[in-house]
Amino acid sequence: MTATSVSPFRRKIRGPQFVLALPSIVWYSLFFVIPIGFIVVYSFGTKDASKLIPVDLGNLSGANYSNVFEETFFRVFRSTLRISAIATLACLLIGLPVAYLAAFKVPEKWKAIILALVVVPSFTSFLIRTVAWRIPLAPNGVFSKWLVDMGWIGNQGIQILETQLAVQVAIVYNYLGFMILPLFVALDRIDIRMREASKDLGAGRIATFFGVTLPLAGPGIVAGVLLTFIPMCGDYVTATVLGGAKGNMIGSMIASQFSGAQNWPLGSAMAVLMIGAVLVFLAAGAAVVWCVAWVARHPTSVSVRAKHAWHERMLQRTRAGKSTFFTFDVLPIALSIWTGLVLVFLFIPIGLVVLHSFNGGNSFTIWSGTPGTKWWGQLFEGSVMWSVIARFVIFVALGIVARIVLTRTTKIPRRTLNWCGPVAFLVAFVLNGILTDWYESIFEFTSIGDAIRNSFIAAFGATILAVFLGGFAGVALARKPGVWTKVFMATVFLILVTPEIMDAIALATWFPRVADFPILGYPFKNGWGPFSGGMNKLWVGQSLYASAVVTLIVRARLAGLDESLEEAAADLGATPARAFRHITLPLISSALIAGGLLSFTLCLDNAVISTLIGEAGSTTFPVALLGATRGSIKPFWGVGAVILFCVTLGALWFVTVVLRRSGSSSSEIAATFAGS
Repeated sequence: MTATSVSPFRRKIRGPQFVLALPSIVWYSLFFVIPIGFIVVYSFGTKDASKLIPVDLGNLSGANYSNVFEETFFRVFRSTLRISAIATLACLLIGLPVAYLAAFKVPEKWKAIILALVVVPSFTSFLIRTVAWRIPLAPNGVFSKWLVDMGWIGNQGIQILETQLAVQVAIVYNYLGFMILPLFVALDRIDIRMREASKDLGAGRIATFFGVTLPLAGPGIVAGVLLTFIPMCGDYVTATVLGGAKGNMIGSMIASQFSGAQNWPLGSAMAVLMIGAVLVFLAAGAAVVWCVAWVARHPTSVSVRAKHAWHERMLQRTRAGKSTFFTFDVLPIALSIWTGLVLVFLFIPIGLVVLHSFNGGNSFTIWSGTPGTKWWGQLFEGSVMWSVIARFVIFVALGIVARIVLTRTTKIPRRTLNWCGPVAFLVAFVLNGILTDWYESIFEFTSIGDAIRNSFIAAFGATILAVFLGGFAGVALARKPGVWTKVFMATVFLILVTPEIMDAIALATWFPRVADFPILGYPFKNGWGPFSGGMNKLWVGQSLYASAVVTLIVRARLAGLDESLEEAAADLGATPARAFRHITLPLISSALIAGGLLSFTLCLDNAVISTLIGEAGSTTFPVALLGATRGSIKPFWGVGAVILFCVTLGALWFVTVVLRRSGSSSSEIAATFAGS
């Protein structure tokens, strides 16, 4: 009776299915769809430097697209596609054995270790990892001198910096982890019985791999290509830091049209063509994959005979006791050695950054031979910094002790007591912030200190927005699917795959226009409270990608949970708001925490959007470091990089702990980091 009496009332006040996603729909429309649309419109305009928005739309034409195909742009465009395609293929070939070993050849404990060793360098600051390559590639560096002494290169040393080769090496390194993670997720989800059945039928390792494993890993390969090839095409940082004139890429060329030449129409045409070319390239690749799959499903007589002959040959070799390629013990050993080398490759630049932060000389890239803490002392106010560290240690220790004591003396649920440590850390964070003017007084070197503080403020604000937008959108997608779901998911997908340089220039051209709007433009023009308009722009720009990531994480979390509890609450008369607070929110709390921390690490690293839309007073550490690469880099930049690395490491560890305690497996955690 109760359920029947309240049902009409619930139906009366029920909103549309997408009501929870409405904030995200409005947000993405205002700061993604409309700005991208204006870029397309600007591409048909003409340059007018006399205007605040240097575009004249009075006489639209396609002249900019004709100008794009001049030799200089076309050469860089072709070079960008070549570098991206080669790097994507290299990431696939290098990463597949690592993912294969983690999925099939090691126990759960080692699986988690391998994945952790892939995730840590992959989510460390992109810019810091790129700058780190200037250390081993420096012509006067230790590595270069060693190669000269060995007689392997000429007396001039390594001459790779500011060439396409330097960009090629670094771009493979920067994106390798984002190929390994989706490959592992796809391989780990393969039903082991499929592979065993193939072997029981006499297929060898090679036949099983190409006939069963590789086809089933297809979704992981597609996801890995999307996560690597598209961002590579729009890469701005790698070419700027390592490429120089010889290693220029289309992303940096597009950025120069907006920040330097102020030729927005030409830059817009370049950006539109870049997106078009990427989509055509991906469509061609998808067509090839589809054709191969179609041929596999519709074999011809020739392919059937060839496959049968190959199978018979493999079967005969197996019966004769011969290996198809490797002996039983060689394959795991070979895969382990390869994985070890890849992991060393991933950690070398990070290790060099840590080492060179203790360089006693005046150059970050050239090791002086004398270690020291000189640059640490110049960046921090020693006594204040040690006091801050001591308070953190004391409060966290008290939180741990309180958890142990309460566990033994009370019946408080363990899940509640697990928050003692994080709450103690939060209290220490707030107390230290109050005592140090929100950490301003801990820095001796004010300019870098302000840049680091701005990075944290920008990342924190963007993370709050991302959790709010992504949390509600994820719940709507999982619990209220409908026709709107396809359109919204397409928008989320576009946000994830659109090169960041495209988002950056779209927002950079949109904010001057939106500043004149009566209410919407006020925070971007005048700021609010202690936060400048530039900081508000950073929050918006960095929240786009981060909120899309949180959306997918929350959606995946709810998709695997039964709706019966929420339905029971509704049947008992609970309002939607109350059911959300008491049922849905606790269910997605771990996903929100994991998504928030992951968003924080992504936003903390952001360089492209921060460079193009940031303003004076809102300069973040990546922007300041990117500017420093134009000259001689001092070791105190390495000190700042180590701080950000430690924060990122702590956030990733916390994400893993939260997901582990929520019951997620290694594969599910890897899927979270890969956005799968």
